[in-house]
Amino acid sequence: MVTISPSTGLTLFIAGATSVCQDSGDETYSATAVNSTSIIYSVLPPTAGVINSSTGVMNWDAAFSGIATITATSTGPCGTTSADMVVTVYPTPDAVAGGNSPVCIGETIFLTAQPVIGATYSWTGPNGYSSSDQNPEILSASITDAGTYTLSVSVNGCSSVPSPVIIEVTNCASSDLGVVKTADNYSPLIGHTIVFTIIATNYGPSDATGVAITEILENGYTYVSSTTTVGTYNPSSGVWTIGTMISGASETLRITAVVNSTGTYVNTATISGNEPDENLANNVSTIEPEPRDFFIPEGFSPNGDGTNDLFVIRGILYYPDNTIVIFNRWGNKVFEASPYQNTWDGKTTMGISVGGEKLPVGTYFYLLDLDDGSEVIKGTIYLKR
Repeated sequence: MVTISPSTGLTLFIAGATSVCQDSGDETYSATAVNSTSIIYSVLPPTAGVINSSTGVMNWDAAFSGIATITATSTGPCGTTSADMVVTVYPTPDAVAGGNSPVCIGETIFLTAQPVIGATYSWTGPNGYSSSDQNPEILSASITDAGTYTLSVSVNGCSSVPSPVIIEVTNCASSDLGVVKTADNYSPLIGHTIVFTIIATNYGPSDATGVAITEILENGYTYVSSTTTVGTYNPSSGVWTIGTMISGASETLRITAVVNSTGTYVNTATISGNEPDENLANNVSTIEPEPRDFFIPEGFSPNGDGTNDLFVIRGILYYPDNTIVIFNRWGNKVFEASPYQNTWDGKTTMGISVGGEKLPVGTYFYLLDLDDGSEVIKGTIYLKR
């Protein structure tokens, strides 16, 4: 008996992509043939990857791109048939992002993508930013535009690995702020007032914002009052809030304080603002007045007991060019010295005296000129014996 077997039919692919992207996931290729008993799958070139000969699952090699051929071979009782599927493996495009960082506020951000033939571009960034331009521009940049921008490139449906670029947006305006502090008297008398003058200047080139001066009085002084040409001075915090200063502007703060008998007398003013300041050498001004302990007593007793026998003005030696004139209650001059060196013992060679040169008990009047530019000091002294 002769057995006649049916012939093996044509092998036809019924599943599998004809184009894939490099390093894409596994792809299943499936073929069919009439009267076949088995179908074997193979791939050329071998560098394309590995295909499961039974299931047709193709594991593409991540490094491969180009043309590959998947072959399905059907075997039946009467021979074999085969079919080829040509698959294009498109390479992964390269995305190279660039930008003009850092960017000044108000300038334009230029994002750049290295050209890729036939590509489409996709940019994303801060605050929901997106663009399909190859080289997009962001006008009038602000601080909120700073951050990471990411570029993706697509060719033939294949996307690149995202490429980031960091854009910094900075305040490029600069203002050279300066402060100068002076005092009306660098040798003030303890218990008397001193006036500090603080001058703030914006030397430019840009306007300055958020300008403030820290001017804290040390414990060698007691705050009395202050005046400003602009802004406010808070004696508790020691901060003079100026605000905005146009380029070339100057403002002045004057503080009146009493000089204490003890404490720190070094005094410093420091200026600051929002804009970069490349010249910090003039941002601090320090002065150190040297207070003098000066005291005129209200009386003395030149009776020879060794106590208060002389009219002693504490600190008079600080003023070597001083002059003192003393009068009695009738306006007669009874004593004069230039300079006075704490030598008056209640005697005189002019006017009324008791027992020779001794002046009588009573109230006397003095005029003291320190010859330091200050006003003549007037007062009374009681002479007691």
